[in-house]
Amino acid sequence: MTRTAIITGATSGIGRATALRLARAGFHIIATGRSHERGAETVRQIKAAGGSAEFHSFDVTAEGDWAAFADTVTKAHRSVDALINSAGSFFSKPLPDTTLEEFRDLWTADVESVVLGTKYGMRMMRDTRSAGSIVNISSLAGLIGLDDCSAYCAAKAAVTHFSRVAALEGAQMDLKVRVNSLNPGVIYTEMITGAYGDSDEVKAFVMDGNALQRVGTAEDIASAATFLASPAARMVTGTAMLVDGGRGAD
Repeated sequence: MTRTAIITGATSGIGRATALRLARAGFHIIATGRSHERGAETVRQIKAAGGSAEFHSFDVTAEGDWAAFADTVTKAHRSVDALINSAGSFFSKPLPDTTLEEFRDLWTADVESVVLGTKYGMRMMRDTRSAGSIVNISSLAGLIGLDDCSAYCAAKAAVTHFSRVAALEGAQMDLKVRVNSLNPGVIYTEMITGAYGDSDEVKAFVMDGNALQRVGTAEDIASAATFLASPAARMVTGTAMLVDGGRGAD
């Protein structure tokens, strides 16, 4: 039976790379995002590589949208084997200049979307009788402090710790559901180039403090997410997997 994986934020960056990588691993991909055009491009790339995929557009911060999406998926698919909560947002600003509205907007995008995704992911896995894996994309920033990133660090710390608690609940389900956070370091994606630009200087910034002295890519994170989603990680739950080139090792 074909395994099914849901990826939020699959229209760009880590989400799209993960969708492509899981498709190569044999999963049918249910890609989600807000942009129909970018979602169609993700599906096109997957099918061009010989995989199978579909796209659903909804707001991952809206519980009603999640409920409707979960109902659609459980009616159409026999299993939900993996869910990657990759959708999120980012900004960098000194705390004295950060407004409460900005903090709340980031919290909604980065934390509430993951809480809802995990909740409905568990429901879909329960309702399809699937022993699945949920991977919540957090960040190295959820484990250490970074200058001018108080809102982002707080949000990603919440995602990291929430995933540990969700893992305990998933382990109590009839068919156990594994939950892990995946914590990338500074990865060269549209999130970074959108904030800082696309230049050799930004690439050098991405490598700065990275023990391996290489630019981390979305594909590096996709490979780790694929491992956590696979049966090879059947004994892995409640962990925060760092993929940061050693940046957080000092």
